[in-house]
Amino acid sequence: MLKQRKSIVGLDIGSSCIKAVELTREKYDRVITGYAQIDVPNEAARQDAIAELMRAAKFRSKRVATAVSGKNVIFRYISMAEMSDDKLLQAVRMEADKYIPFDVSEVELDAQKIGAGVDAAGKPDMKVLLIAAKKSIVADHARILTELGLQPISVGVDGFALGNAWELGDQVNPGIQDPGRTVSLIDIGATKSSINILRDNISCFAREVPMGGQDLTNAIARRLGVEPAQAEAMKRDPGEQLSIVQEATSQVLEDLGNEINLSFDFFENQFDGEVQEVWLTGGSALLPFLEESFEKIFEKRTKTWNPIEGLKVKSDNVDVEALNTLAPQLAVALGLAAAS
Repeated sequence: MLKQRKSIVGLDIGSSCIKAVELTREKYDRVITGYAQIDVPNEAARQDAIAELMRAAKFRSKRVATAVSGKNVIFRYISMAEMSDDKLLQAVRMEADKYIPFDVSEVELDAQKIGAGVDAAGKPDMKVLLIAAKKSIVADHARILTELGLQPISVGVDGFALGNAWELGDQVNPGIQDPGRTVSLIDIGATKSSINILRDNISCFAREVPMGGQDLTNAIARRLGVEPAQAEAMKRDPGEQLSIVQEATSQVLEDLGNEINLSFDFFENQFDGEVQEVWLTGGSALLPFLEESFEKIFEKRTKTWNPIEGLKVKSDNVDVEALNTLAPQLAVALGLAAAS
């Protein structure tokens, strides 16, 4: 008897672009069986844009995994007494009001043990990552999908979706990732950048920085005195104006890079280790000079990440050329589909 094929659509609802990747389990493989993306002019147009994307993509499944991000998601790093995983979330709920600026009743909470240590008295304790997201935002995402006739199966967090995509890459390319290696995944979206630092594929640090591609676009517009739409087009395809675009965006990239470096410093102080490699994703990862600019700022090996490398693709329902060209933008969508 044949095993049922299970398909999940990972839906990355960005502020300027919505991306979707459908992953299907076929025996022992994960196969990309659908892909689509669409620009969205503003938040009011988001639901219509998702509907249009889903119609155009002709996905096999209506089961959708999506994520929340931004100022309504809180990451906190806390120390707690050593305890079992099954008691951790209950203990975090009892103490969450100490760490988050929202009423505990208004948020969805999750927690993850990320390390062991000792407290000031020498007793064993553990480092815990606390994640809180406003229930109203999670419910809004689920409502939009339900109203479109879709089945929301999970609402995660962008930064952790990056980690899921990285782990999937390790599964389809065994042996490529060195054991013990510490890497930072950085997804540069339109209005924020998500950071996830992993050691041995375990997420040890996650954070969002409220800077992204729109800041680069605005810098080009100011420097050249052009409208934002023209500046956006220049950013996406600098052509012969590459050096001008690079000069116009240099200060924004330096500011963003320095902010990311603060995250590296925090991680390295807390976890007694060093980030060895940086992998870039998101729309701005397609900038031809981004790797070079950030490598100078980080003083670490910095590369653009292709999260679909090694995955099989069903070409009958996928624009393979577009998929490969825009692959660096798809890490969050892929990670959402992979985790469900």
